[in-house]
Amino acid sequence: MKILSPLRERDFARLWAGLTISLLGDGIYLVAIAWQAYDLSNTPSALALVGLAWSVGLALFLLTGGVVSDRFERRRVLIGADLLRAAALVAIGLLALDGSLQIWHLVGLVLVYAAGEAFFGPALGAFVPDLVSGEQLVRANALEQFMRQSCRLLIGPALGGIIVAAVGPGDAFLIDAGTFVISALCIASIRTR
Repeated sequence: MKILSPLRERDFARLWAGLTISLLGDGIYLVAIAWQAYDLSNTPSALALVGLAWSVGLALFLLTGGVVSDRFERRRVLIGADLLRAAALVAIGLLALDGSLQIWHLVGLVLVYAAGEAFFGPALGAFVPDLVSGEQLVRANALEQFMRQSCRLLIGPALGGIIVAAVGPGDAFLIDAGTFVISALCIASIRTR
């Protein structure tokens, strides 16, 4: 299948594997964050506040993320963004498991998580053309978008529902943090250019 041909490129295959795993984690996050917000404050406004924090974090840092990805080594920006998101999720997970998580903790940590996402997106978009030839770029982008939609919006949330029901949102956040660490390791294994 021609659509899979970019995966023959070692470095793109590693990026794609890490991205796929972290996108599954994103889907888990969507379920866990909603569950946790309602668990902390049984009102729709709590979830709206958390969603607003995510949107504000993206808006505040997206332009900065683009500038940083143009000026610094993109591989390091991607790794840093993954590790920042993992750290925010570990903090949320540990506070949730400890029983001391409050809505203001959740809002602040979601803001940090969104900042990591704002740095990751532009760096990823600029990094893919460095890994594949021009003729493979359309296929590589198609593969990335296919996994983004299927993992983040379909498979990940289904998996998140199972995990949250089985072990709770605190553990789900820690599992999601693990997906970002795996992604960072996959990206770290890519040869620098």
